[in-house]
Amino acid sequence: MMIDLEPKPEPKRRPAKRRRPEIYICSTCNREQPFCWTCPCGFMICSDCMEENFWGMTCNGITWTCPDCGAIRGFGNQ
Repeated sequence: MMIDLEPKPEPKRRPAKRRRPEIYICSTCNREQPFCWTCPCGFMICSDCMEENFWGMTCNGITWTCPDCGAIRGFGNQ
């Protein structure tokens, strides 16, 4: 009886796809928007509301803090 000592190759995994919401509804103004900044907890804020509340949601202009769960999210400008 022969023992196979060579490891079997693992199947290649596809990179995870980012799932974009079908519709964006801003949690602040409650209007449907073409784009919103989103948090995994479900909070969404449109660009206009983000601009109005920018002073309270970020201190460095690179990240913003979700007011619902406190998660620190990036603007994607790093």
